[in-house]
Amino acid sequence: MTQLLLLTLLLPMKQTSVDTELNAVTHIASIDTSKYAVLPFNSGRDGFVFGKEYTAADLNDDEIKHIEKIISVAITEHNKQAKNKVDKPGKYYKQIIAVTNPKGEKEVWVNCFCTPYEKRHWRKGVVMVLDGGPCFFNIKINLSTTTVMSLQVNGVA
Repeated sequence: MTQLLLLTLLLPMKQTSVDTELNAVTHIASIDTSKYAVLPFNSGRDGFVFGKEYTAADLNDDEIKHIEKIISVAITEHNKQAKNKVDKPGKYYKQIIAVTNPKGEKEVWVNCFCTPYEKRHWRKGVVMVLDGGPCFFNIKINLSTTTVMSLQVNGVA
């Protein structure tokens, strides 16, 4: 039996503000809400991303548009140095978990995938996959400081 491994490409990515690059991103007029799911923060389930001292936060439409712009900039930078390139991140399905950190800043973790494998469940729980290549990536963003904290693109076994 073939054993699947979760391979994640972690590029040397320091926490950087993307404010300058955001100015170059074209205006996003609307968001396709059929491809977004905002999941409530659950400290038990989401402990691998956020600490216990984080609390749930809400998102508005403007913040979701801002997230989309930040993802676009981060993926453009990723694709400049990676073999495992992500194509058209705006077309991906996205699960978003929003929190407030202990400093009072809003952070989000966005889980992205090119097709909803679990069509019935992707809006209810975090989709976790093994491998999958650039069809699956996730990004952690501090919205208050416009900082990309991490970007992980799945690998291929």
